[in-house]
Amino acid sequence: MPAATASRALACAVLLAGLPGAGATGSLGAQEPLPPPAVPAMRVPPPLPRPWRFGLEIGFTDISGNRDLQLFQGGFTVEHRRQDEYIFNSKLEVRYGESNNATAVDNSALRLRFDWRPRSVISPFVGFDAERDRIRKIDSRISGGTGANLNFIRGDTRRATLAVGLIGEFENREAGVSPRSLEDIRLHTRLAYFRVIRAGTRFELNAKYQPATSAMSDYLASADGAVAVALSTKFSLRTHYEWKRDSTPATGVKSKDDRNLTVTLLVAF
Repeated sequence: MPAATASRALACAVLLAGLPGAGATGSLGAQEPLPPPAVPAMRVPPPLPRPWRFGLEIGFTDISGNRDLQLFQGGFTVEHRRQDEYIFNSKLEVRYGESNNATAVDNSALRLRFDWRPRSVISPFVGFDAERDRIRKIDSRISGGTGANLNFIRGDTRRATLAVGLIGEFENREAGVSPRSLEDIRLHTRLAYFRVIRAGTRFELNAKYQPATSAMSDYLASADGAVAVALSTKFSLRTHYEWKRDSTPATGVKSKDDRNLTVTLLVAF
């Protein structure tokens, strides 16, 4: 073979070896593997919230000088979050205070509530309360009952309910108080309103009236309102005003009425 022809053949072989896909073997002619086809990312749904919410409520006041006052208020709540089928909540409340070295406040209460199908226009409910109040000379007051809610406003940001039912009540008073124990059947009416004013701020209003079936002049009444403002996802500041009346208090109790204005820190977890 002539030298010129051999040179041209060698040059062509080198060019072909450098082209992609040329030559099945050899490092110069090896073809890069194609990347695998892109797999579309699967959309993961957000996790469901935990079914239960726990809350801690803490408030403390300490005044000294011309007047001495120490007041502690605490509460612990457990509430079911998914409230489409039912609402269940429980609350333990404790209040204790001293003024000028004398006990001025000493009461505690446990409250349980169960509402079935709260999204319906009419929904049944069951409730149970256990209370103790040394200032009002009550060793124990236990009440439980049932009835129905008329939910005439049903929304996520605004709710209004009128509850009607019957409750049985047993009250045991301190030694030396006459009568020592009482039993009553009471009518129960309660108006409740809830509204989210804006993101992180909510308003609650409750009014309750419970006359005894044996004597309408013997009644328990209360009204309270609260505004809670979220400070973060875990902490809220709550301002709460409450008025209570017992039309027939135990002998020696100074007033039929109790009024409380408190500001507490709420911790949710």
